[in-house]
Amino acid sequence: MAVDVEKKFNADRRPTAVSRLPADGWKADKILSTIQAKANVSSKIYKDGGNLTGAVYTKDETHWDFVCDVMRASIVSNPLHIGEFMYVTQMEAEVIRWTLDLYNGGKDTCGIVTSGGTESIILAMLAYREKAKAERGITQPNIVMSETAHCAFDKGGFYFGIEVRKIKMTKDYKCDV
Repeated sequence: MAVDVEKKFNADRRPTAVSRLPADGWKADKILSTIQAKANVSSKIYKDGGNLTGAVYTKDETHWDFVCDVMRASIVSNPLHIGEFMYVTQMEAEVIRWTLDLYNGGKDTCGIVTSGGTESIILAMLAYREKAKAERGITQPNIVMSETAHCAFDKGGFYFGIEVRKIKMTKDYKCDV
């Protein structure tokens, strides 16, 4: 399977790939037009009546204009510099508290904001690994999951020394435990 995917995407990317760093830097308009041309091809997947579950949740351009405005206002922020970018850490704390409240989290519950699904999964794996080690003395953790689970579990297992045990799927898409 991996070989087929690799062949397919290499064939699709190769014609437009910039395989060597240009001797002279590109001007901003060339960079933007190159990215825009490639983005236009990708956007047809969800703009022209399609949907992209797990990636694009709305086709509303007004929403994306708003997101761009928010990003432009905060793109240089770095939450590690709390004094300089306090508004970012405040927003993070507010979102975490709102979410904890939705799930009836008490005053001692906590959370974290991540940038996407993969980061969310691997940080959860790290947290559970550390909890298992501290509370139960587990030093060789494992995770049992469906063979169709998100690939971030494989990445987290590799990063954090967690054995990944995959369960095969039946014809009716259930784990064959």
